[in-house]
Amino acid sequence: MPDIQIHTHTGKPIELGKFTIQPISQAVAWINRSWGFVWNRPYALKVEHDGHTRHIPIRDVTQIAFVVMWGLTVVFSLMTLWKAIKDWRTTHD
Repeated sequence: MPDIQIHTHTGKPIELGKFTIQPISQAVAWINRSWGFVWNRPYALKVEHDGHTRHIPIRDVTQIAFVVMWGLTVVFSLMTLWKAIKDWRTTHD
């Protein structure tokens, strides 16, 4: 049975004047006995300034692009299948 794990990693803090910026990434791992799949993605920035801490989320444009491409693949595949069935019916009637 595959095991799905989500890990959050915090990078080294970077100091810029009065600001301290720390990158945060996330890894989603799907591990089986003989194989595994890991997706690393940017998650957020932790910004500290004058004693206040703020988390700024990072939008993963790559993930959005992959979802759109998979969606288009499904749509075009269904359209091709529908046309093939329609053509087969017209030639076999």
